[in-house]
Amino acid sequence: MGTALSFSRSSNSHGSDSGFVEQPEDDEVPRVPRRRRWWLLGVAVVLAAVVAFGNYALITGQDDRVDVLALTREVGWGQTIEESDLGVVKAVPDEPLVFIPVGDRDKVVGQVARSILPAGTVLAPGQLSVQPIPGPGERLVGLPVRPGHLPARGLSAGDLVQVTPIEGGTGPDVGQTPASTSGPFRARVLGVGLPDSTGAVTVDVVVGTDAAQAATSASAGQVVMVQLGPGA
Repeated sequence: MGTALSFSRSSNSHGSDSGFVEQPEDDEVPRVPRRRRWWLLGVAVVLAAVVAFGNYALITGQDDRVDVLALTREVGWGQTIEESDLGVVKAVPDEPLVFIPVGDRDKVVGQVARSILPAGTVLAPGQLSVQPIPGPGERLVGLPVRPGHLPARGLSAGDLVQVTPIEGGTGPDVGQTPASTSGPFRARVLGVGLPDSTGAVTVDVVVGTDAAQAATSASAGQVVMVQLGPGA
């Protein structure tokens, strides 16, 4: 008879094969789950809210602006406002400042400027007048002025001047006495014409009733114009 052989299972064989667990190697580091940084998400939400509010405030502020009238060119004192002089700009209503709304365009056309208004000026009611120039009791007179008888820088609308009539003649004007028909008087410049072939210009001035006769007499001769400063 043959020899009977017996086999014994190794102690590591206990249990089923599915229960086998692979041991990690010594140099492998166990993985730790990452913690979510919730505070970063909170900061992002706050920043988004701030930006949204800023945009809303900006849009709301722009919506509060209204259309107002502004000048497209410079308008001198006493000049009439024309349709082509007016443009439209946006402005934020402010209590200390009073603007003329675009709806009053028809009322503005035909009014006169009470001072020199540069181009781009946002119009306010106090800058204009319905009273034409010359007004009641005033006279508009054109005075011929030779070169050297007015400031070299010229005169502009609204300038206050002293007009001194002088006797005519071909000699030097220095030392000449005023014409006997009238004496010096004050006037407000309304406009200056273009020079003629001799360089002389006609200056339109506005005078009151008290100086009307002197201005009329001076218009037939020669005058010297001196610009006066504030309070003169």
